[in-house]
Amino acid sequence: MPNKQAPSMTGRKERQERQTRPEQRERQDRRERQERQERRDNRTGDVYAASSVDNALRTLVYLRGHQSARVTDISDHLGVARSTAHRLLTTLRGHGFVEQESGGRRYRLGPVLLALTRGAVDEPTLVQVAHGHLARLRDEAGETTNLLVLDGPDSRFADGVEGPHPLRVGTRTGDRVPAYGTAGGKALLSELPPEAARARYRRGLPSLTSATLPDVDALVADLAVTRSRGYALNLDESVTGVHGVGVPVRDRFGTCVAAVTIAAPSIRLDCARAAELALLLRRTAESIGAEL
Repeated sequence: MPNKQAPSMTGRKERQERQTRPEQRERQDRRERQERQERRDNRTGDVYAASSVDNALRTLVYLRGHQSARVTDISDHLGVARSTAHRLLTTLRGHGFVEQESGGRRYRLGPVLLALTRGAVDEPTLVQVAHGHLARLRDEAGETTNLLVLDGPDSRFADGVEGPHPLRVGTRTGDRVPAYGTAGGKALLSELPPEAARARYRRGLPSLTSATLPDVDALVADLAVTRSRGYALNLDESVTGVHGVGVPVRDRFGTCVAAVTIAAPSIRLDCARAAELALLLRRTAESIGAEL
């Protein structure tokens, strides 16, 4: 009896294997087709990326030899559609490599590229030059003064001099705070094209206090006011009870390299006082920039 059952079990196993083999081959074929498609997609993506980089570099070289250019000039130079040239220039503008002339449709080299070609001011030199000016500003304003630099989405406190009052804002040298929450950070962001500011906060603006700007649209609007007014404000936006006012520092080429701020308890720094202190800040920023 056992001997008669053994061939039957073996036969069933063989039939199952014969049925399974086509399914295995089909799965293997699908995997191979998918892998071939992925390789083709990667090659296409690599070619597209290389072409985009090539066009971007050719655009910058072209602008280097011309004072300014229109979208049609770039389109003709690259041999691409005007819409493609416009997207390329918009991307370069968003990163500060080109800028659009005020009130016109022409483009020229932007502050980021100009700073790279001229040689950026290193931070130790910046701090060394600025420190004495921060101390004098502290004496004139009677409040804590700071020097901030832009570090990605954050503003970083590079140096500071503490105010003389018993109730005062302490220095925060070395600290990083989202730039949208500090006067210095907003002064720095206001020097960038709106697209560059948006690119830093694609996931929105996490709240630091109940007064933090609610979203990127509000930030862009605030930065437009900052540019028009000439100074940035922070009213309880990073620390409740602390207000700040800040202006950008530009080197002798006109490139923004830092921001100087005055920070004080809110009871001593309202909007009217901030407007008065902005005059001192601008003078300090100009003095620092003249030495860079």
